[in-house]
Amino acid sequence: MRHLALFILGLIALPALALTNVDLYQTEVVLDQTIDNADAQARVEGMKQVIVRASGDRNAVSNQVVQKALRQNSQYVAQLSYGQVNGAQSLRMSFSAPQIRSLLSQAQLPIWPADRANLLVWLVEESHADRNIIWEHSSSAVLSQMKHQAESRGLPLTIPVGDFDDITGVEVSDLWGGFIQPVGQASQRYPVDAVLVVKAQGNSLRWTLYDQRPATIGVTRQSPLAGSNNGSDAAEKMIHQLSDYYAKKSAVVVASESSEAIKVRFTELNDAVSFFTLENQLKKLSSVAALDILKIQGNQVTFNVHLLSSQQEFEQEVRRLKDVVQRESVTDEPVVMLADVEVIEPSNEPTSPDSSMPDTAVEVAAPSEVIPAVEVTPEKVVPAELILMFEWQGKPYVAPVPVESESEVTSDAALAKPDVISE
Repeated sequence: MRHLALFILGLIALPALALTNVDLYQTEVVLDQTIDNADAQARVEGMKQVIVRASGDRNAVSNQVVQKALRQNSQYVAQLSYGQVNGAQSLRMSFSAPQIRSLLSQAQLPIWPADRANLLVWLVEESHADRNIIWEHSSSAVLSQMKHQAESRGLPLTIPVGDFDDITGVEVSDLWGGFIQPVGQASQRYPVDAVLVVKAQGNSLRWTLYDQRPATIGVTRQSPLAGSNNGSDAAEKMIHQLSDYYAKKSAVVVASESSEAIKVRFTELNDAVSFFTLENQLKKLSSVAALDILKIQGNQVTFNVHLLSSQQEFEQEVRRLKDVVQRESVTDEPVVMLADVEVIEPSNEPTSPDSSMPDTAVEVAAPSEVIPAVEVTPEKVVPAELILMFEWQGKPYVAPVPVESESEVTSDAALAKPDVISE
């Protein structure tokens, strides 16, 4: 028992790693029973919430690639179940984390990692002549708005519990007046990464974010972030600003490499207009996330197509295009990747005569230049890949010929006609 107590004390003494792992891929949406296909609409709404939460970008759902994926939302759903929210039926959804991350990378959207900064919130509300600290169990519309919006954005918040240590550790005047030393000391009992002080007056909020560990508040010279918001949704605006700040600070954009990518070659593209027409048609396909041009040779173009769906669905969509006909697929030649190239220089030492040769004098003409031997060690062999073949059958582009108007023709004829002098 003694050893257990010492172990626990040791853990308390160690600096806490306060980053909180947020569940990004689960959500719950109330079903709108007044519309048809309420479940389908709820899946779209749930996927939008997950994409915003995972990317940290409120505008991510407007991305063209994401818009295509929303129409195929069922392939991103991992689990579904029904629940209740305030007496209304809801749909609980769990989305596939690898597929959502792959979608974000295909759309060139940032990925905000699930390990996120935890904010301790000191909220003071002013009503009439009183100012009160809002604790975790307090009834507060502002706090409810903050919690709801923070959960939607995936921003972890910690609210002080309001026990004896909290009540005696900090005063309302300290929070309202911006006295940071007592605020930092009172916050040290919570394993958080930052401290947020919010002052609410009616529909107005003023806030200060100390983006640092509580133990360093008032000790270092790090400047806090401050802002203000107005209106009935002031708390939601504040959470959006804070979420955008942390997402920009921590999110990364992953290269647009997709595990679902195929090579596709189109032939008979005899002019630039045909190429751009085809490219635009391919980008509009719901199965296509992005296109990379691998090679242009003569009237052939080879694309690397990143898919949002299966190869079969892609082929079906391409076959439905007006001016495209599918041909038999071909296999690309394997490529040998060279590693080290070692050049073996010729030796300048005289070569001893072969003992098996007779002792007759042999005159050998020395070459003017000795070509060194080259030893090549292959690093790896890239296996052959299947290339889907299609033929473009659109009509070639014909530049319009300017047509002269009748008045211009008449005037030209008049200029060409010789003058007639009447007597």
